[in-house]
Amino acid sequence: MNHRSGMRPRACGAVVGMSVSLALLTGCGGGDGAAGGGGATAPVPSAKDVVKGPAYHGPGLPGFSAQSAWSLPAEGTSAPGVLDLGSTLLLAKDAQGDYASSGLTEGMLYSSEEAEPLTLEFRDVKTGAVRKALKVRAKTVEAVTWRHGAPAVAVTSSTTSKSDGLTEAKTTTTATLYGADGGELAKVPSYERGTLLDGYRVEKADDTLRLTPVDGGPSRAVTCTGTVASCTYDAEAGTADASVAHAPLISGDYYPGFLNASDYQTEPEQITLNELATGKQVWSTADAKIPKGVELDDKGHPESEEKRILRIADGKVLVGWKAGSSLSSGSWIHAWYDLKSGALLTSYKGAQEVLFSPSGDLAARDVVKFEDFPGTAVWQTADGKQLWEQQDGEHALDPVRFTADGSVLYGETDDKSATNTGIAVDTRTKKVLAKNLPEENIPSVNTATGYGYVGTGAGLFVFAPA
Repeated sequence: MNHRSGMRPRACGAVVGMSVSLALLTGCGGGDGAAGGGGATAPVPSAKDVVKGPAYHGPGLPGFSAQSAWSLPAEGTSAPGVLDLGSTLLLAKDAQGDYASSGLTEGMLYSSEEAEPLTLEFRDVKTGAVRKALKVRAKTVEAVTWRHGAPAVAVTSSTTSKSDGLTEAKTTTTATLYGADGGELAKVPSYERGTLLDGYRVEKADDTLRLTPVDGGPSRAVTCTGTVASCTYDAEAGTADASVAHAPLISGDYYPGFLNASDYQTEPEQITLNELATGKQVWSTADAKIPKGVELDDKGHPESEEKRILRIADGKVLVGWKAGSSLSSGSWIHAWYDLKSGALLTSYKGAQEVLFSPSGDLAARDVVKFEDFPGTAVWQTADGKQLWEQQDGEHALDPVRFTADGSVLYGETDDKSATNTGIAVDTRTKKVLAKNLPEENIPSVNTATGYGYVGTGAGLFVFAPA
């Protein structure tokens, strides 16, 4: 099972043992769902409402209490599956009273060939108390996002029109979206998995992308210029991708565009940022001051056109520029820009792939596919100050997620054995806090509350932050 929160993301919900990280681009990571149907935070239930299940007998989890705040027993040897909706954790119970297990793919709580009756339980993160029980018929129950990245869930059903002898039989899937409080947000006809993001339907339109709000409003087209240019959407990562440039398809109030997005163009590939509300372009890498450390060609352009939007927050955008030529590996420069003035605020050495802490104030170097990984480093995103970096002779730590307060970094180490093992380190000092954690004991994190949860063969266990 892949525990990476990595880039799937914008869906803040996940199956037990998994989490979402591209949500950290805007800090959605599990607010209380106030944006678009999530509802206000409910009063904390009294102690008598706390669910009491089996006791936890696994290894200690740094950053969390020693014993679980609440738990539910396993169904056989499988823990109940859960989607993290920020202010609630969602579970699905079938007609026989059994919970859907945690063994499905990331973001998918339930899947069946035919629609089946289910009871969706929206449980309080801190106590396990059922805030709302919703009876549905569903083929799938999966994590999506609503406006501004608010966690939501899509419950799908389908209808099939029979063939008249000439036309083929046709199956149409409809998704009903619910917020963290169980309130209905919208119905989406002709639904396909991976085509909903922040309440927008993502559609391929010729060689570019179109964003259409499912509850009405103007559509937005992603600019994609250049001979034979073709801009695409990576649903797992939540990114729009051009030839060598990448950006989150939606980040808060913005969506990207791409200029000269083809190998056939002589001008450098550029990324623009545009307002969702108006479609107006507000920023572009074409106008951005190139930070120190980025190698330039004889025209004053960066040697490499590779660049990516890493984060948008507090009126600023963090851009990753590849430092050397496209053929060289390695060095990247991170640069913060003010979206209003366009001014370059600060820059420092960074990494191509980054895992952010929930608040976004810390970052860890992440694995790049098809490249040797020397291990991680941790730095402050505001100024690039490095807290530590792994050295030769250490097992490479592949970061998985930070605790909500950023004090502990969980990851996996490859010690050349058959399976990777979990490890927890102090984010500030690199001190090892726990090692040899079974993969299932790497906790997922509910960033709205700081609680953590794991699904093991004994059950689902939810822990208060230490």
